[in-house]
Amino acid sequence: MKQLREEIETLLNRSKCSKEEIALIMQEKELYPFSCESRILVYLMSLGKITYDEYIRLDKDYCSRNQYLELFDMAPRTYGQTWGEEHIRRLFPQFVKATKENLVDVYPAFDGEFDLWIDGIRIEVKACRANSTKGSGSLASRAYLHTEAHNAGFKYHYQQLKPSCCDVFIWIGTCRDTLLYWVLSSNELLETGKLGSQHRNEHTGTAGNAVFEGQVFMTEDELFPFAVKEENILNAVYAKSQIKNR
Repeated sequence: MKQLREEIETLLNRSKCSKEEIALIMQEKELYPFSCESRILVYLMSLGKITYDEYIRLDKDYCSRNQYLELFDMAPRTYGQTWGEEHIRRLFPQFVKATKENLVDVYPAFDGEFDLWIDGIRIEVKACRANSTKGSGSLASRAYLHTEAHNAGFKYHYQQLKPSCCDVFIWIGTCRDTLLYWVLSSNELLETGKLGSQHRNEHTGTAGNAVFEGQVFMTEDELFPFAVKEENILNAVYAKSQIKNR
């Protein structure tokens, strides 16, 4: 929204419109889908200050910069535990949702410890949204573009990681203009040296336990060795499962 408002400000300065008229438009109550910005752009078109093609360009550019912004409005549990897994399954229906019913014949010991299954490979899906931690306001208002997240050295946070309970992790990084993907085996996660304790209890919070639950904070540069393109996620899962089993 900041960039769009700056573009509108440039158009207003160039057009030399009535400041009084613009002030009145900005004071009007907003009601979806008629925002202040859309009213100003329509006003400029009515005066012939911008063409319809210019309006469409602004609209397309804004949508491109914010195509995943709605994910920042999701409740944390919905985003982290539901959306990520469903998103991967929409991309690759071959993945089986891990439930007792679905795995009764192939993995009868299943107890909710991973999200997806394919050809004997246990997969855990995690997602993290990239946003500025400075200032106040909603998460969506602080959502990073991909370039902003990278330049800020944003650390993607993945938690409740149990490498002993799955073979491969699929991590999703959400910026408002793009989705990033990293695929790594549980062995590779341990080898990063980044896995730290999360829950300090006798069952999962102490290193050396059979089931250790931890978390990582890693920048995009640190995650680079595990980066994959969206269309290559399935192949990467198969490849990483071999690293787990070697």
